[in-house]
Amino acid sequence: MNRAILSSAIEGVVSSYGYEFNLNDSACYPTTVCRYPAAFMSQPEFSSIEGRKHGRITYTITLHLAQQGAKLSPAERNNLLDEMEQQMLDIFTELSRKECVAVVEGLQISPTSPTIDNHGALAIVGKAKVVTIF
Repeated sequence: MNRAILSSAIEGVVSSYGYEFNLNDSACYPTTVCRYPAAFMSQPEFSSIEGRKHGRITYTITLHLAQQGAKLSPAERNNLLDEMEQQMLDIFTELSRKECVAVVEGLQISPTSPTIDNHGALAIVGKAKVVTIF
């Protein structure tokens, strides 16, 4: 129940930034990505639960943002990574305001390997614990 609501909330926020959202197993990334800018989220990992009929479920979320970067200069690549980092921060901030979300904790954002695909994409990954309410 909460997994589907959480995934839908993330998709809505990510789409508002112009990213095409993909939800799949992490082994499928980057083969799932067809168009840029793209957002790829691994299936939410169930971390813990508090309560029976009502309470909190904590998930670990891993979200990748990727944009085409093959033809960019080093300075343009750095600027794009900076912009994507801010977008990742904004995405998790907006997610924390959703009705189903109690809190976003421990957000970590970092650039990924420059060879995530053979298209020259730039990517960053955000990982956080998201506490949902049921």
